[in-house]
Amino acid sequence: MHTFCRICEPGCGLLAEVRDGEVVRLQPDRDHPVHKGFSCHKGVHYLQVHNDPDRLDRPLKRKNPRSEERGDFEPVEWDVAAREIADRLAEVRRRYGRGALAVYQGNPSAFNGAYYANAATIARGFDTRMRFSAGTQDTSAKYAASEAIYGASMAHPIPDLLHTDYFLCVGSNPQVSHMTLIHISDPMAKIRAVKSRGGTVLFVNPRRIESSSPETGDVLLIKPDTDFYFLAGILHEIVFRIGYDRAEVERHARRVDELLDFVRQYPVDRIAGVTGIEADTIRRVADEFCAAPSASVYMATGVNQGRQGTLAYWMLTMVSLFSGNLGRRGGNIYSRGVADVVQGSKRKREDPFYDGPFGEMRTVGGDLPAALLPDFIENPDDPIRALIVVSGNPLLSVGGDDRLRRAFEQLDLIVTVDLYRTVTGEMADYVLPATDWLEREDVNFLNTMGVAMEPYVQYTPAVVPAKGERRDDWWILSRIQQAMGVPTLLDDPDPNPFAAVDATMRESGLSIDLLATLPCQTAVLPEAEPSHVFSIAVQHDDGLIDCCPALFQRSYGTAERIFEELAAEPADQLKLITRRTHYMVNSWLHNLPVFKQGVHQSNPLWMHPDDARSRDLVEGDDVTVRNRHGEVDAMLIYDDTLRPGVVAMTHGWGQRTARGLDVARRNPGVNVNRLAPTGTDGYDPLSNQSQLTGINVEVVRLRHP
Repeated sequence: MHTFCRICEPGCGLLAEVRDGEVVRLQPDRDHPVHKGFSCHKGVHYLQVHNDPDRLDRPLKRKNPRSEERGDFEPVEWDVAAREIADRLAEVRRRYGRGALAVYQGNPSAFNGAYYANAATIARGFDTRMRFSAGTQDTSAKYAASEAIYGASMAHPIPDLLHTDYFLCVGSNPQVSHMTLIHISDPMAKIRAVKSRGGTVLFVNPRRIESSSPETGDVLLIKPDTDFYFLAGILHEIVFRIGYDRAEVERHARRVDELLDFVRQYPVDRIAGVTGIEADTIRRVADEFCAAPSASVYMATGVNQGRQGTLAYWMLTMVSLFSGNLGRRGGNIYSRGVADVVQGSKRKREDPFYDGPFGEMRTVGGDLPAALLPDFIENPDDPIRALIVVSGNPLLSVGGDDRLRRAFEQLDLIVTVDLYRTVTGEMADYVLPATDWLEREDVNFLNTMGVAMEPYVQYTPAVVPAKGERRDDWWILSRIQQAMGVPTLLDDPDPNPFAAVDATMRESGLSIDLLATLPCQTAVLPEAEPSHVFSIAVQHDDGLIDCCPALFQRSYGTAERIFEELAAEPADQLKLITRRTHYMVNSWLHNLPVFKQGVHQSNPLWMHPDDARSRDLVEGDDVTVRNRHGEVDAMLIYDDTLRPGVVAMTHGWGQRTARGLDVARRNPGVNVNRLAPTGTDGYDPLSNQSQLTGINVEVVRLRHP
C-alpha cells in the first residue's frame, strides 16, 4: 500500500506491506513521482514504533497523587475519561478563571494532516490564550521575522536548489535533519547536484557537519550564536562595497535607507573577531555570492535557537533581496503549492505587543513563549492550573526541566495525548492513547503550502486499523470538548476531519476522493514561479517588502549589547551547541532498540581534543557540564569536527523517569536543556524563540562520591 512518512518534513513516499491485517515491512516507494524511492532509515524503521510493546492501547488514569515519586495508572473508559476531564476543567476554571487552562502542542502534530487542518478550530474550543508549542523551541523566529518583513508569518521564500548556482547554508545539517521549513525530496542529492553542475555550496556551522564533503561543499567554522553578525557583514559588503540595483530593490521594497543606517554598524572588520571568520573570508563569500549567475541562502534550527534568530532571518532576506536573488530562478523563491496560505497568516497589527504579567509580551502564531510556562503556572494573580499536552514532551523540550517539573507538581490537572507514556506523561492525571501514522488516513497538508520545492499532494488511507482503543488526536480533543459542551466535529453523525483539507485543495481542483484514484494517491503540482515572492508572498497593504520593520528597533540595543558581550569573552570560553544525530528526533524515537548503538546509547559531551587536553581531560572521562542555570553529567567523547571552543550535546534525552518506555528508561542520557536559560532571559522577545544553543558552559571532571 502506498503511504508516506510523517517523522520530518520531506514526507518521503513509502510502501507498506500488509499481511493478515499487520504491517510486516516498510520500504521506500520507487513509484512515487517525487521521492522516487528515497527514504531515510528513520522512516523504514518506524515499524519499531508501530509494534512497540510499550505503546499505549487504552486511556489511563492516575491512581495516586502526582507528588508521589512513583506514578501508578489504571485503565479508564473513553466516555468516563472525557467526562471526568471536562468536569475537572470546569472546576479549575470556576476557581481560577479562563486563563487557568493551557494547551501545549508538540512537533508531531504538524505532520498530522487531519489534526493540523483543524488545529485552530480545536484551539478555539478550549477558549484560552494560554497556548504553547514546540514552535517556540525551533521555528518561531522565522514566523515572527516573515510577519514583519512580508506581512505574513507563512511567507518563507525557499532556496531554489533545483536551479541555483550558489547555495549558502547557515546553521543546518541537511544530511541529518533533512532541512526545515522547506519540503524537498532527498535534499543531499539536490545539494550534490549544485556542485556537479559547476556551482558552489558553502555551509556555515560551528562544526564540520556530515553534509560537507568533496561532493557538496566546504564549511566555514563560525562561533556559535553569531550568525546574525555574519549575515549582517555579508549585507554590509553588498550595499556599501559591491553595489546593488537600488531602483530594482525599491520596485519591491521600502525603507531602504533605514536598513542601510542599521547595517552600517556591522562592517566585516568589526564583526570578524566575534564570528571567528576572517574579514577577507567574509568579503570573499559576499563577492562569490553576488558574482554567481544565481545564488540562494538558507538558515535553520541552529540559527533559530540562538538569541537573535529573528534578526538573522531578517538579514538573510535582505542578502537575497539586495543581491538580486529574491524572486529569481535559482535564488530564493516562494512556492505556492496547493493554495495561497499566506493570506490566512497576514499580520493583524503592526505592533503585536501588549502588557502582560511579565512585561511586554506577544504571541507568535497564537503561541506564548514556552520558556515562560513555569512562570505562568506560578503566577499568583492568574495561575495556570490545568495543562493539556498534545504529541509533546515539554519536560524534555523546554529549557530548565527541574523548574518545569516543580511547576507541573502544582497543577490540578495534566492530560497528555501521545503514543507513549513519556516523562511528561508520568506526571499526568490522564494519559490518552493516540494513533500512529500507519493507523490513520492522512494528507501531507503542511508539506503542500508555501515551502515545497517539488510541490505535490498525497493522500493515504489508514494502512491498518488502530490497535486497542487508540484514537486520532482530533477525535480525542473533540471528545473532551464535546463533554465540555463545546461544538465539535463529532457533533456530525458522519464527522469529516478532512473537510478543511478539501476546501483548501479546491483552489487546485483537487479533493481527497480524486487523490485516492491517482497513482500513489499523489498529485504533482506546478513548479514554483519565482515572481510569486512579490505577487503572492508579500502581504503588506502597499505590496512592498519592509526592509527595516519598526518592530525590530526594540532589539537594536540588544544586538549591540550581545556583540559587546561576545567581544569581551575570554578566549577559552566554551559554547554549547545542539548536535543532531541519525539516532533520534527531538524527544521521540528514543524507545527504538535499533537506534541505541555505540556512543549513541547515551548522550555524551562532544569536545574537540585540544579543548579536552587544555583541561586535563581525556576521551571516556565522566565530566560535569555546568553554568549558572544548571548542570549535567556526561561521558566525554572527542570530536575534531568541532570548532575549538565549541562543545555539543543532543537535545531530547532524559527519559530516566519514564517507566512506560523500557528502552529509553534503560538508556536515559541527560537532558541538556537543563543548561538553557529560563524565564524572561530564556527567549527572544521578538519571536518567543527559546535560546537552546550557543550557551556558555564550563566542563570539569566529574568527582565521584
